[in-house]
Amino acid sequence: MKTIGITGGIGSGKSTVAKIFVSMGYPVYNSDVRAKKIINSNPEVVRELSNLFGNDIYENNQLNRKKLASIVFQNKEKLAELNAIV
Repeated sequence: MKTIGITGGIGSGKSTVAKIFVSMGYPVYNSDVRAKKIINSNPEVVRELSNLFGNDIYENNQLNRKKLASIVFQNKEKLAELNAIV
């Protein structure tokens, strides 16, 4: 069995290609979906992100993605720290 990785920047068509593979009957592991679950459910990740970005980064036990994006997409160092945690 072969394993194929789909990579690319935002808006490059990764999700579209994955949907095509699924429609053809191939299993697809979506790491973005898994990362979103980890960000909200892993106590260590929640703690580290809260320590780095402030306790108000979470609202009702869910990451405020819009707020986080406003921080990390203006600061390459914070983005690198976020990626290292997740």
